[in-house]
Amino acid sequence: MPIKSASQTKNNVATYAILAASLGLCVGLTGCAEGKLWRTGQYVPWAQNKWIEEEKIADTLFVKKREMREKVEYAINGTQQDQQRAANFLAEIIRRDSILLHRIYAVQLLGQLDCPASLKALQEATEDSNSEIRIAAIGSLEKLPADESLPRLQEILMDDSNADVRLAAARSIGEFSGERAITAVAVALDDQDPALQRRVMQSLEKITGEPLGMNQIAWEKYVKATTSDSISPKGQPNSTIDDYFEPDEPVRSSDNSFQPKVEKSWKSP
Repeated sequence: MPIKSASQTKNNVATYAILAASLGLCVGLTGCAEGKLWRTGQYVPWAQNKWIEEEKIADTLFVKKREMREKVEYAINGTQQDQQRAANFLAEIIRRDSILLHRIYAVQLLGQLDCPASLKALQEATEDSNSEIRIAAIGSLEKLPADESLPRLQEILMDDSNADVRLAAARSIGEFSGERAITAVAVALDDQDPALQRRVMQSLEKITGEPLGMNQIAWEKYVKATTSDSISPKGQPNSTIDDYFEPDEPVRSSDNSFQPKVEKSWKSP
């Protein structure tokens, strides 16, 4: 058997290298539909099927969002009943749709409808288990009148378990004006989260126009001096039933002697 020369071995290695490179290029051109040359994947049946399925999903998203938007646009130019129907339609999507993007978009559209059904659906959305839905609901509540939205925004600011949701509530309250907005956001002035404290003070600055910056003590004094209610971030203790009774301490008479103890009597509240 003849022994191969060194030059023949080199030629064979070079040939194999060229074949391997060519094979890799063919695979890259025809089999990898997601790489840099993805368009060449049109020649591969499995890639074609994958694109068809993806386009179906994309079309579904687009068509569904268009349907929601058209219903809301029609309702805005229609009657109160039209708005009620559109709000109920969106509420069902928020409750039952399996695609999160649909649900978020429905919540955002609710802010364009000023009707009882819209407010009810948004309040329900603020209690959703998904924080993105709750944040979207806060953004829509911001578009409604203060009487309808501020009480719920204040509750979210005080009670929600998610820091991002509470930050969103503090920011949204800052988009309103007047004493009610000051009161609603000031409840979190002494919160333990520094980021939330900062957001609250930024909102107070936007509401009032006062350049007090990040001075928490200055803001607490301002809130106390400018609102009708004496606002304490931690709240005032509730009255007890004993507050409506006369005190138990013995009373001295004019001759400085103690009067006998008497039964409690009601005072008018």
